[in-house]
Amino acid sequence: MKGWADLLLCTAVLCAAWVRTPVGAIARNGVAWVRDTPTEDVLASFRTAVPERLERSIATAAAAPELATPDPLLDRGGWTPALRTAVGAHLGTDAVATLIALDAHDPGAALELHAIGAEARGRAIRRARSAGVSDAERLSSHARYLSADEARRAEEEVTQVLSLATALDLAWPVDPEARVSSAFGYRTHPTLGTRKLHEGVDIAVPIGTSVHAAGAGRVARAREDRVNGKHVIIDHGHRVRSAYCHGDALHVAKGGRVGRGEHVMDSGNTGRSSGPHLHFGLRIGGRPVDPGPFREIAARAVVTAAPAGQSSTPHSGAETRAPTPAAPPRGATQGAANVPPAVPIAVPTGAPETPAPSAVSTPDTPRIEVSPVAGAPAAPDPAG
Repeated sequence: MKGWADLLLCTAVLCAAWVRTPVGAIARNGVAWVRDTPTEDVLASFRTAVPERLERSIATAAAAPELATPDPLLDRGGWTPALRTAVGAHLGTDAVATLIALDAHDPGAALELHAIGAEARGRAIRRARSAGVSDAERLSSHARYLSADEARRAEEEVTQVLSLATALDLAWPVDPEARVSSAFGYRTHPTLGTRKLHEGVDIAVPIGTSVHAAGAGRVARAREDRVNGKHVIIDHGHRVRSAYCHGDALHVAKGGRVGRGEHVMDSGNTGRSSGPHLHFGLRIGGRPVDPGPFREIAARAVVTAAPAGQSSTPHSGAETRAPTPAAPPRGATQGAANVPPAVPIAVPTGAPETPAPSAVSTPDTPRIEVSPVAGAPAAPDPAG
């Protein structure tokens, strides 16, 4: 019996080392190198906050009166209002024109040229091609061939801008008027009784409420566990993920593609939860981010996109599919209104990364009233 206990203990230690230590990150990077997939930040396991510069850019974008004005010509080249807003917030308003002059049809290339210059980028691409790396023009493919300083600047000016732009284009997953019962941040956990970081927001909605994808992407996870209950994680690309936890029923499977506003789950009260609600989380680069500011940004985009009395239209050239109407919530009290689908807003294209849904909260926790507007968040892995 002692032998089995020792084996289980060794297995647990090895798993913890693989997932939560720099040594494990180095090993995972070795596997990624062999498979020719993007590598990760070796110290990411010890970081929970988003980089300071990105945090400031989120605050700047949230304070802006509206997203950049739609421009069909620029939108077709990938320079969506969300991307131009992200560039202005992160690099300064004058940077938009400079970047478009560098490359009007490939925002990623323009951002990299601005960050490290044509010579460094060209050298890294040539080395990647010589090594047989596929799609060598992509930053994720040739980043390993940049110097440490070049890689740092590329991370700050390319990856973070594209992540912010992707998050700016997300929508609220349920009725924007639904009450936020527990906000993002440190709190006393409603079931554990300990002080923990709440890595998302809890939205008080009845069991059976339709939950819609905040944006287009790939389903990275769709399953049930004891903490998050039935939950879905969607990878929107550019290292942005959104999580939807404590559902009653799942309507998507891992690996599937979903569109903005698509019905992915019914809300519920499963997992570590003390009352019916939806936990909605957003992660950027694997780190939890408050979805609240993105909700306000998206709401302003909708308001400016359509005159009063008319339905809002996407704020970019992207086509938006109308979500399926919500089914009457099961378990709702008499007279409870059906929850309308997520407000559609336009989305940029992107590429991926990983995280976990967050802890839970409940409609019984301190009430925080939020303006009845839609917004956006995005991505995480359940955690908590």
